[in-house]
Amino acid sequence: MGQQDNRSYEFGRFRLNTAERVLLREGELVPLTPKVFDILLTLVENSGQVVSKENLMKRVWPDTFVEEGNLTQNISLLRKALGETPGGVQFIETVPRRGYRFVAVTSEPSHHVPVAAAEIRAIEVPPAVVAVPTRNRRTPAFVLAAGLVIVSIIGVMYFTSKAGSTSPISSIAVLPFVDESADPDASYINDKIAESLINCLSKLPQLRVVPRSVVAGYKGKEIDPRKIGEELNVRAVVTGRLRRHGDVISIQADLIDLQNVAQIWGQHYDHRVSDALLVQDDISRDIFENLRLKLNVEEKKQLEAYGLYLKGRNAWNKRTGDALLQAIEFFNKAIEIDPNYGAAYAGLADCYNMLVVYGRLQPKEGFPKAKEAAAKALEIDESSAEAHSSMAFIKFRWDWDRIATEREFQTAIKLKPAYAPAHQWYSSYLVAVERFDEAIAEAKRTQELEPLSFVASSHLGWIYYLSGKNDEAIEQCRKILELDPSSFPARRYLGLAYEAKGMYPEAIAEFQTGVKLSGSPLMLALLGHAYAVAGRRAEAQRVLEDLQQLQEQRYVSPYTVAAIYAGLGDQQKAFEWLDKAVEGRDIWLMNLKVDPVFAKLRSERRFTDILARIRLRP
Repeated sequence: MGQQDNRSYEFGRFRLNTAERVLLREGELVPLTPKVFDILLTLVENSGQVVSKENLMKRVWPDTFVEEGNLTQNISLLRKALGETPGGVQFIETVPRRGYRFVAVTSEPSHHVPVAAAEIRAIEVPPAVVAVPTRNRRTPAFVLAAGLVIVSIIGVMYFTSKAGSTSPISSIAVLPFVDESADPDASYINDKIAESLINCLSKLPQLRVVPRSVVAGYKGKEIDPRKIGEELNVRAVVTGRLRRHGDVISIQADLIDLQNVAQIWGQHYDHRVSDALLVQDDISRDIFENLRLKLNVEEKKQLEAYGLYLKGRNAWNKRTGDALLQAIEFFNKAIEIDPNYGAAYAGLADCYNMLVVYGRLQPKEGFPKAKEAAAKALEIDESSAEAHSSMAFIKFRWDWDRIATEREFQTAIKLKPAYAPAHQWYSSYLVAVERFDEAIAEAKRTQELEPLSFVASSHLGWIYYLSGKNDEAIEQCRKILELDPSSFPARRYLGLAYEAKGMYPEAIAEFQTGVKLSGSPLMLALLGHAYAVAGRRAEAQRVLEDLQQLQEQRYVSPYTVAAIYAGLGDQQKAFEWLDKAVEGRDIWLMNLKVDPVFAKLRSERRFTDILARIRLRP
């Protein structure tokens, strides 16, 4: 839409000025994107009449094909800008299957009140953000999702300038976001948001994105975005702020066009932490529907596959059985679009690995599929740290190949030192082969890389326990449970550390809570072992009976059954079940050499033989 004549409309507390292309609320400027302004102007000019969706889209996007969802999104932004609330004041009426109608009474004032250009510029170019220390103990999965929510603002890459001309953004920098919640972990949140944004933007052809290492130098500095743009030679910058209100995270993000000194996109998001990962469909749709760069068919396919990959990784991060199955669907869809998408194959491998860990698949069902996917990922991209980490996990837990395991983990860490899962899984390998100090160091590194992750924090407690540092394990797990009493991994490791110290009532209490929280056969088996070593033999036997019944419904680890018999002092049965574990290549066998629950069996020749069979000793 071109420049309008010098007219103004008033409705409620608002004044719409067509010459300046601004909306004022009681004299205060209401920031609107150009397209949102055009929609409002079209509705106001036809006040009281139904404007069809088709006509609105033709008026606002005259030379471009857009999906209806694009219009719906902008209408939503307009409602928010006008302050509409359910049951409150309403300016725009939705007419089902037809379009929209502006229902507020409008009038044209007899005089024009100009808005000073300097005032407009002051609002359109917000001050640079300053990193404020904050504290927010949340999982990195949310942080990734928060970063991806903000990615949706970058969809408008081809916009209408104030002069009415169109010009694509060809260069951009993502400035550090500020967390206004007084949280010392703000730097971690900022880094994750920047990483998510930059990774996604880098997928767009024809767009130069300033590397994260360069932009990081502006963290904590109050610098005019225009000055940064000159220094980095970019056309646009992204700025933003985060704030937590209880269980709700608020994100305000802005895309600033430095050439025209104008805000071309600004949006506010509110999401519950627990729901943050559920917005991936909307995020991907926003990116693809609003994209204005001229992409060829192949480039569009790559972007679509990338969107599915992101959704797969977020589902994988939830680490539940159902979420892992959903992640597999996303990765497979990405591979259908792009059969040479190595990252999606690595994601598949990780899903099958974790399905074995969580007992949803038997090792013989999950690991061969994981290995096939990891091998394909490496065939496509030998430099993939994720694929090397996946393969290392398989080499350790399934192939029992210590040399290959070490090589794959070290390769992954060399390729991508900040990839936390590589450090986490490597620490599990190191503790299993009695390299305790190295294992603890790697587990601590995992926590440093993901300071908001309860998975990383509880894993350190597990490594402390297997290293014989029970007091440190107890302290670590108690910290987690103070923040998240529902963390059943923390309950598991805390109970094991209590048990190792002979604190049986405390251990039993933790395992009982863990069983209620997870319903996991693993937790139930740990409870059975605690009953056994505490002398509560009848209750231990009942747990064995319960596990036998569960075997008819789902996979029950023979290793964990053997642990209960070891606690009961029945060595014959314990070794019988360990033999079954070896036959089935049970995932927990790799802990056998250091697992305290089997300490009383270590002097037996049969124990040494098993260690040799699984290659934990010559």
